[in-house]
Amino acid sequence: MEKLLSLAMIVKNEEAFLADCLRSVQGVVDEMVIVDTGSTDRTIDIARDFGARLIEIEWPNDFSKARNVGLDAVTTPWVLVMDADEELVADDRDTLRRALTNPTADAYNIRIISLTERAEDITESYVTRVLRSHPALRFSGSIHEQLFHAIVEAKMNLAQLDVRLTHKGYLPSVMEMRNKQVRNRLLLEQEVARQPNDVYTLWQLSQTYFGSNRPDDAIKMVRRALKGATLDNPLWVLCMMTYARALVQAEQPRKALRVVRQGQLARPNYTDFWYFEGGVLFHLGDWERAEASFQKCLALGEAQGFLSTDTGIGGFKSLYRIAQCRLRQDDPKTALAYLLLAIKQQPQYRSAWRAIMEMHAGNPLSKVLETIELSLSLDDIMRAVSAWPQRDPNEEGLLALARDKKAASISPD
Repeated sequence: MEKLLSLAMIVKNEEAFLADCLRSVQGVVDEMVIVDTGSTDRTIDIARDFGARLIEIEWPNDFSKARNVGLDAVTTPWVLVMDADEELVADDRDTLRRALTNPTADAYNIRIISLTERAEDITESYVTRVLRSHPALRFSGSIHEQLFHAIVEAKMNLAQLDVRLTHKGYLPSVMEMRNKQVRNRLLLEQEVARQPNDVYTLWQLSQTYFGSNRPDDAIKMVRRALKGATLDNPLWVLCMMTYARALVQAEQPRKALRVVRQGQLARPNYTDFWYFEGGVLFHLGDWERAEASFQKCLALGEAQGFLSTDTGIGGFKSLYRIAQCRLRQDDPKTALAYLLLAIKQQPQYRSAWRAIMEMHAGNPLSKVLETIELSLSLDDIMRAVSAWPQRDPNEEGLLALARDKKAASISPD
């Protein structure tokens, strides 16, 4: 069988993640090309253990240059670009191979699911990570490097592919360990100095300022980005969301509402605009209007065809937020119904479980278990609760009760 797909990566001191990453694509890719930029830990040994072809270079202070070294070295028709803190979702392995066997485009955006310590903060973005091995397709930008300009200049086709990578790099512990915020900011500021009108770089720098709790700088930078972003630019909605979030961070929630409503008028099917509006209205104590915004999210469902979206806002997250609104309006019965719908849709959504427990405060845990069983089976309950890290005493007690009840149901008389 002819080789079809190569993995191309750049790494430095990734011993904590690399084995899981490579294991996730083992048997999917036909070769692994790994560019190491100066590892001093076991990264190189791990790469060799997986049979990777290793290229060692000095760090060029430019992510595109480093990535392009890997692209120059692949020997297959197609390339999958990954970072060491990412893993290919097991269910999508066959989907990826099938798509490249009968391709409909020259490059594909796939889904990057960025994990955080709180389920409600998980986000999805669509990024070009699968591409033909072609000399015209090379990365540009010293940081947050991208392929879009190369694809356009080469007059090639870009499509969307429902393949997922999970990304651990935005977990707070990982960010702190790598000091990513400082590194990113310095590189992005240099890139903006070189390309003062590049919308993508301006937006990325505004995001970095926002993440560093510098809202005034974030607002200034995203306004510059919006001056060059037309409505048909896929980055426009992301710039508007960053602008609104930075305004909230700057304690200007009503101005943030005006910004996000401009977004709704232009892109009414971008669920994130409505979810953000609901959150701001909730913060301002306008429970009824906040609930209407979250109901709109349910009607729209998950945002489709956009570069980035918060996972679950078209479903379980909005169900949870409606429950919060109902509790503020002294309607616990309806609130509980929405919470049960939320965990039925996403059994591991811990915030909804804790809200149910709070509503049953003072009652025995057996009552909590009875209530949750209205939505989930004992098996689903045990599976969800056992997956949570650092369970509190109530969660441990609930898990023990579920196990005892399950054991009793299958034990002989």
